[in-house]
Amino acid sequence: MDTAIVMYGPPAAGKDTVTAALAELGNEFRHYHRMKVGAGRTSGYRIASTAEFEQLVAAGEVIYSNSRYGSTYIIDRPELTRIIAAGEVPVLHVGQTEAIDALLAAAPTIRWVVVELWCPRDVAATRAAARGTGDTAERLAAWDATPRLTIADIRIDTTAVDPIGAAHQIVDAVHAAWSAVVVPAMHLVHPDGTLDLAATRHHATAAAAGWIDFFLINGSTTAGDELTSAERAAVLDAWLEAVDNRRLLACTWSSDDLATATDRHVTAMAVMKAATRSAAEQFLQALPGGSTIYSHPMFGYTFDAELATWAKGAGHLPAGGKLAKIQLTEITAIRRAAAEFATWDGSSRRIRESISAGAAGVVATPLAATLTDLPPRNLALLQSSIDTVQAELDRLPDRPAKRQWLLDQIQN
Repeated sequence: MDTAIVMYGPPAAGKDTVTAALAELGNEFRHYHRMKVGAGRTSGYRIASTAEFEQLVAAGEVIYSNSRYGSTYIIDRPELTRIIAAGEVPVLHVGQTEAIDALLAAAPTIRWVVVELWCPRDVAATRAAARGTGDTAERLAAWDATPRLTIADIRIDTTAVDPIGAAHQIVDAVHAAWSAVVVPAMHLVHPDGTLDLAATRHHATAAAAGWIDFFLINGSTTAGDELTSAERAAVLDAWLEAVDNRRLLACTWSSDDLATATDRHVTAMAVMKAATRSAAEQFLQALPGGSTIYSHPMFGYTFDAELATWAKGAGHLPAGGKLAKIQLTEITAIRRAAAEFATWDGSSRRIRESISAGAAGVVATPLAATLTDLPPRNLALLQSSIDTVQAELDRLPDRPAKRQWLLDQIQN
């Protein structure tokens, strides 16, 4: 999974020290050495000439550059690409909010982890003086000019957390960034409410260009249960024309739907309708191997840790599933009972908490409205974007109204 860490903070906040601690925890973490044009300190930089810098600019390969301490510091795309292609996680040190914006905009599909390091000014002065580089005044001026971030995945005061502790927090954030994002995909309709497969296909083509891990087709969000089996197959086929089958989950409401998904090599998300525990067990026994499930209290018995334990022991554990209305404690219990079951929290109101509890990902219904205008792949930005749309959905009275609002955002 392509992942990168942006370590932001004022001079002497501890970026080098924490990066070294990260390297102790895992050799996959690689300090991205910025290119530098100018005199002075060379350690930790890739020294380049003005001509080399100008060539990168002309080729459009400079993501961000700034001038400070009489030198120019450059973040270039080739070096970022090289590190990620090697299977490593680059750690980029920046002190400007504009640099973060430029990085995330330049590579929005990378799983970005934004870390803000900070320390009090007097501590920064002591640390800068200890370097013996003779530029303490300039570094303190830079400290004064470095604003706090409004959005970050982690904020660490390096006077309160030691380097290894900070590194562990960052590793946890990286693991959270690897979580899956599932989005219910809307089928579009004509003014009379009938299926508009051409518009659906066009929407799918546009959505496919984004970074979403899985599109859930024919789910309850889009009233897939109100379609016929033939209509659900047609919607799935429309999405298959635009999206690789490995990125699709087909919500199945009948045995015909299961057969359709199997024939098209699409992972089924079977709706678990079961009034009793015994019925739930029979449902799981009948599922094709590799299927996932959709569990919701409105359909009766829900998938819980006890059922996960039974299913694992009996050899009928699904690959994973969307579990609606689930509590964090139950996510943890299911994780302990059957770690191989990929729990996707049906709510995206608390992504970081869900992942910390043991979820493998979330189902982010609000993103159905913004599939063609996604934020960069960063959990903090993603949560902010989701919360904005969720606030609009929460104002609406019922599922049909929410569904119509989502469709309006797509079709307008």
